Parts: sequence; C-alpha cells; structure tokens
Amino acid sequence: MSGVVSRTCTELPEEGQDRDARSRPLDEYRDLPAYVLLGDPGSGKTTAFERECRAPGAAAHFVSARDFLVFDPDPEWGERTLFIDGLDEVRAGSSDARTPLDDIRRRLDRLGKPRFRLSCRAADWLGASDRTKLAALSPDGRVSVLQLDPLTDSDVETILKAHPRVGDPRDFVRAAREQRVDGFLANPQSLHMLAEVVAGGSWPGSRTALFEAACRKMAREHNPEHLAAAEEAAPVCRDGPGLEDVLDAAGRLCAVQLVGGADGYGLTAHGENSDLPSFDRCACEWDEAGGSAGRGARLLRAALGTKLFRVGPAGGV
Repeated sequence: MSGVVSRTCTELPEEGQDRDARSRPLDEYRDLPAYVLLGDPGSGKTTAFERECRAPGAAAHFVSARDFLVFDPDPEWGERTLFIDGLDEVRAGSSDARTPLDDIRRRLDRLGKPRFRLSCRAADWLGASDRTKLAALSPDGRVSVLQLDPLTDSDVETILKAHPRVGDPRDFVRAAREQRVDGFLANPQSLHMLAEVVAGGSWPGSRTALFEAACRKMAREHNPEHLAAAEEAAPVCRDGPGLEDVLDAAGRLCAVQLVGGADGYGLTAHGENSDLPSFDRCACEWDEAGGSAGRGARLLRAALGTKLFRVGPAGGV
C-alpha cells in the first residue's frame, strides 16, 4: 500500500532520567550522530528509514542489518550516515540476542565509528544494555532511542486514500470507530489488514466477527526473516507456536492483566516491578499441567511479539 506519510516519534529517556516525553517529527533528529528507532511489527520503521535516508542523498546509505553483517562494507561507508535496518531480524533465531548487536558494533568500529541509525522491533530491544553498548560506537559517545509514534488521523486518511479498495477514507474511519476496532488504525500494517478484511465496504455482521478476523491477521508473522527463523527452530521446538496457540496465549495474557489490574507486562523473564509483572509468570500453570518444559513461556513471548500488543515508553507491553 502506498501513501507514505511523515512520521513522528518520542524520545525515550535514559535510565534514571526524568524527561518530558514529547512527540516530534522524525526529521528533527537528522543532526544527531546516532539514534535507534523502535517500533511495533508493521509500524513503518523501514519506510521511515528509507524516507530519511533519501534526504541527505549520497551522504547516507541504507542497508539491512543482515547485509551489513554478511557482506564486507564499502570503506566509503565510514564517511556516510548509515541507516541499518532490522536488528530484530538478525536477532530472530539467535541463541544469544547479544551476539548480533556485538557483530554490528564490531563493523561500526572497523568503519571508524560513522554516524548511524539502527531500527529494531521494540519487543526485541534490550533497553539500557543495548543503549550502553551502542553508545561506545557513536561519534559523540551517546545514542538517542526514539519510539515511533502511532499514526495520526491525518496519516490514516492519507494512507487510506491510496488504498485501491477503500472508497471514502472518512467513512471507513467512522465505521471502524463505531465497530470499536479503531485501535487497528494506528499501525500501517494493521490498517492495511483491516482494509483487506472489509474490502469494498463489506463489514462483518457483528463487532465480534470483525474483531476476530482482524486479530487473526494481526497474530500472523509477516516478516520473512522472522518466519525463516521460526521455521529453522521448528525441528528443535516441535511443539512451536501455531496461530491458534498464539491467539490462546494472547487471550490468557489479556485476562490475567484485567484480573490483576497490571499496567502491562515486563519483557524480561523473571525481571519485573510492581506495575509490570514478568510475562513468564503466566506460563507456570501451563508448564505444570504436563506441557513440555518452557512451552508456556515461549507461547506467551510469541504472542507479545505480534501486532496484538504494543510496547510502551517504559519498555513493557
């Protein structure tokens, strides 16, 4: 779907800092020596990077994280601003999430610590640990972490105008709000999926039917690198998560959150605070009920990594 829009983001404070979170256009950060762009699956990180990379012309270079690690970099990259896209893709399937970032850091060091931007799914970002490691490779010793904001109403209308199967974008948005599924409008990929579900204006007969159809689409993984990593892991984890498993896990997480009154879940297993309990605590009953060891935690982690959940400013879901 075409209809590229200018995106905004919110800078996340460093640990221990108290900073007023304000939304700003991403292009206002062009002068920074280094930053990381976080976002949910399908939120538009790659599109935003491609747009930002075009602005300085030959002074910038876009490269996927996988290609950056596989191929020998051009020495001229050391004089350019590098847009390295998809840290999460090289972390997918890795036995140690720290290794791919260390490899990227090694490449940046060999290039003489050029200006860089790195994108990553928010759920795959390791927070202060990743920030500290990258700061050592930044030209000024600092790395800003930016969270991509949800689409604005104006963004949604622009994108829908370019969709071949949406007649009137305003009518579409109005109907989505009446059906109470307007949460799907905030993410470019889920917006596209919702448009496909109701293509031609044929909204399902009930809100429940619409919600279920949209959730099934959002629970599926669409990134080929993440799909390949899951397929590679399947022989090792023969009871790996299927679509129904992921949906069940998502339902469990939502139910526990509602009953417990928590703000969300912490993404680090066994690490939690009073507002964000660790997600793996919800897996204990599954594992104790005779399932394979650790399968419950894997299912919950898979569900949290889909577009059904959104990572908040505090790092929790």
